[in-house]
Amino acid sequence: MNQIRLCIERQWTVEDIVERLSSENSLSLVPTTDHTNVAEAEEYYTFVMNDGVTMIYIIVDRATSLPYVLLNGPLALQCAWLLQMLRMTEELEQIQQYCREASQVDEKIDAICRLGIAAYKDDAQPEVLEIFKQYMRDEDSRVRQSAIFATSFIGWREFEPLLQTALEHDPDRRVTVIAESAIRIMRESDWNSSDSSLH
Repeated sequence: MNQIRLCIERQWTVEDIVERLSSENSLSLVPTTDHTNVAEAEEYYTFVMNDGVTMIYIIVDRATSLPYVLLNGPLALQCAWLLQMLRMTEELEQIQQYCREASQVDEKIDAICRLGIAAYKDDAQPEVLEIFKQYMRDEDSRVRQSAIFATSFIGWREFEPLLQTALEHDPDRRVTVIAESAIRIMRESDWNSSDSSLH
């Protein structure tokens, strides 16, 4: 079963999300016993829907400090709809627009990492690839580093030529090291397999 990953709206904190979800009758906060994702998280909360099977993980990624929601189970689509109706999560199109409008380095880094979290699908999406191409050519090496790092959230095989170009031609050593690491990680995880959906 595929998981659904959604970015939390920028104005919400993790505490806001946990408090809001705790008040939903169809959800229960449960003690975290599945430690699969904990190593990658600064903060980690688990809710279960009233079907007893569909899990909602609220995660703050350790590397990016970005909060996101991971949904898993038969009611994951229903849960994603609920979160979007409550205006707690960002639509992929919103994040793409944020990427196109970002002009400051910090905004660009935040935007591309959000896109990496939210764009995970089984098939590569041309508009998302185009944004990544643009960010990998940014004049600021920190933006290029973040774009390359964010590819590992998605894991599409179509990233390999872009990463290889960065590895071979980027003038910043930190960028080439991250590109080499991203290629290795994605090859080892067989690119976009279901196990690589978590960073």
